Amino acid sequence: MKLLRRMLLLDCIPVFVTALFFFVLMLQMVDLFGNLWRYLNQDVPVLVILQLQLLYLPKCISYAVPISLLFAISYTLGLLYGNNELIALLGSGVSLRYAVTPLLFLGAFLGIGLLAFDDAVVIESYGKKNAVMQQVLGQRENLNNTNVTIRGNESGVIYSAEYYNNSDRTISNLVVLMLTEDGRFRMRVDAAWAEYDGSAWIMRDARVYTFTESGLAEERYAEYIHPLLRDDPVNFQRKQKDIEEMTLSEARVYIEELRKSGQESRAERTDYYKRIAFAFTPIIVAMLSAAIGSRFKKNVLLMSLLLSLSLSVIFYVFQMLTSLFAVIGYLSPVAGSFIPVIVFLAIGAAMLKFIRT
Repeated sequence: MKLLRRMLLLDCIPVFVTALFFFVLMLQMVDLFGNLWRYLNQDVPVLVILQLQLLYLPKCISYAVPISLLFAISYTLGLLYGNNELIALLGSGVSLRYAVTPLLFLGAFLGIGLLAFDDAVVIESYGKKNAVMQQVLGQRENLNNTNVTIRGNESGVIYSAEYYNNSDRTISNLVVLMLTEDGRFRMRVDAAWAEYDGSAWIMRDARVYTFTESGLAEERYAEYIHPLLRDDPVNFQRKQKDIEEMTLSEARVYIEELRKSGQESRAERTDYYKRIAFAFTPIIVAMLSAAIGSRFKKNVLLMSLLLSLSLSVIFYVFQMLTSLFAVIGYLSPVAGSFIPVIVFLAIGAAMLKFIRT
């Protein structure tokens, strides 16, 4: 019995490796031809294009693993059925559910491996690809920001700005609230605009509100500088970091920074949880392909390819929709990321329950 399961696993692995090569090549071609017109417009050298494709390779492997596994299992079981070996297997009293157990463990192992592979290899290479691409195509980041609210480096200082201009490091319609250590009002500064002189913020057309014995006092200044207001302009820049270019630990820190600064982070949290949910994809496709692949007797190669592409499209479209609902607020980021996983795990488990035995 162990020999049979080992044989099934050994038959599946070469097909998986071949399918992985095919799907990685297909993803590379899609990326290359999708950006080819940009490369030609900017006269990008061939060696740089090859470098970009090489940097994109780990990302392609990460994307291709689930669909390659789905194809490999369905094709392997389809060949067994087509050669009447599956009939002999079932006729000898061996449960197909028991026979495909190593393939399910392979899916679980690949899922855990993908999570580690993403953090160790994919993140770095994908970030370098994007950086090189921005450089050769002459793209620039827009770091201007609107409706900014951040905590200052000094305790009890809160900035609220209508607009931050990164090129000249100025802020329009700035309000600074300063609190005591126990959270009580200490001072408020309103400025029509402010600029950073390299060491501190200079408030222009400022109004300073403080409490005195007679009540709330207001003072006006054409130019006002406070020794505590020295926060770096970088803190006001628009956060344009991509979760796909961060490790999971870096993404958690970044999302926490967004939360503390009062910025909306639904899209970032959704992308973060999608990264974790993606680790379940190999086990899902292993369950589905094990349940469906054993039903192909003719045109095994074609049917396995169609099955792989069809199920992948259905899963990713479903995940795209739930993620969109999470970003716009109809679902929580956790629900939007994990609902497709839960649904397809349930479908796979139900199909395995009724698999031929």
